[in-house]
Amino acid sequence: MRPLTQAQTLAPQAPGWIATAWRYGLPISGPVATSGAHFLASLVFVRNLPASEFGLFSFVLVIVPFCMSIMAALVVLPVNNALAAPPQERARIEATCLTMNAILTALAGALLFGFLIAARAPALFALLLAAYGAIFTLRWFARSFSFVKGRTGTAIASDIVYAASLLAGLTAMLAGHAVQFLAGALLLLAAALASLLPFGARFFRDQIDAIGRGRIRDYRGIFRDITRWSLMGVILTELTVNAHAYLVTFISGPGPFALLAVGQILMRPASLVQGALPDVERPAMTRVIAAKDGAGRARLLTNFRLVLLAVWTATAILAAAILIGAPQLLLKNTYSPSDVLLVTCITGAIMLVRCFRTPPATLMQAAGELKALANIAAYTSVISILLTLAFLLAWGPVASLLGILIGEIVILAMLKRMVAGWEARHG
Repeated sequence: MRPLTQAQTLAPQAPGWIATAWRYGLPISGPVATSGAHFLASLVFVRNLPASEFGLFSFVLVIVPFCMSIMAALVVLPVNNALAAPPQERARIEATCLTMNAILTALAGALLFGFLIAARAPALFALLLAAYGAIFTLRWFARSFSFVKGRTGTAIASDIVYAASLLAGLTAMLAGHAVQFLAGALLLLAAALASLLPFGARFFRDQIDAIGRGRIRDYRGIFRDITRWSLMGVILTELTVNAHAYLVTFISGPGPFALLAVGQILMRPASLVQGALPDVERPAMTRVIAAKDGAGRARLLTNFRLVLLAVWTATAILAAAILIGAPQLLLKNTYSPSDVLLVTCITGAIMLVRCFRTPPATLMQAAGELKALANIAAYTSVISILLTLAFLLAWGPVASLLGILIGEIVILAMLKRMVAGWEARHG
């Protein structure tokens, strides 16, 4: 019998809306803390660093979630799907995926280092930020693994430790008037290392044991049956949703990308929750699909969407309050207030579409429809890249975001048709 999550243990008999609030509020608290820490770090860096250095920092916050998504596609998804497998088979899959996790952590660091060098970052900064990306990617697997194993509190504790460490470091930097790019890179790395502590010796013991027990050749079957399609979907989706970040940074440089990053700072809480909640919901969706519980499936989709909309609404209100009431917190002479407002509005529209796109996409992942999702991503990535490039060359970095918005709308339309077809076949 699988252990109960902390939310299930603490509130098993709560009324419907209270149980829903507790179920989502507990997992969201960690991403909200992380998002808040990143938001404050962005405020500190945007006001104290040159645009080119702030652009590199913001570029890292785009690439690292991409590495985390690859980790989720290649190792978290198989572990999640193994929930329905016999214990011996589940143990074999977990050992194999833990072994792959060690390899992917190193590859994430190498990928980030290469991207930063291509984005004209100094070698030392690129090395430190690459190490941060690798550790943070490792943390993301450990966090997702904890959710699958029913250890919700451990995952949330890691988020809180990361946020607290980052905030403490930022406070020290401000007090010592030492806000510099090198100090910021070291702080990110130190906070990521500290966030591994809540997982304790058990996770690292399992990780080390898996290197001896897990067999890489066993992963070939997992890749053939599951993860080749999820990997393709992640890569193509990344091109769809973040084409502007790569095109603007590589074509125009990190300085122009900094303008987009400034406008997107305010919508980051919604973005982070949209990225984190699928790892919470996917195991629950896997169970209701296996139980053929249509009502439970519909309830999960509705609650998931409502929570995302609530977070988006709160984020939009906060963004409006800052831009209208206290723009000096975010802006300095380098950035035009009208451009920042326009970027925030377009980014808000993108995040709103994702509130409706994320729940059905997570359902289809739980249902194993990975090839179909990859096909959607292949089609929409071409649209997003071409439109983003066209808007960038014709009207500049801000307009490039419109290509992303159009791509998101196309994904949502195709997903709705895909889910309708799946429900017609499975009831």
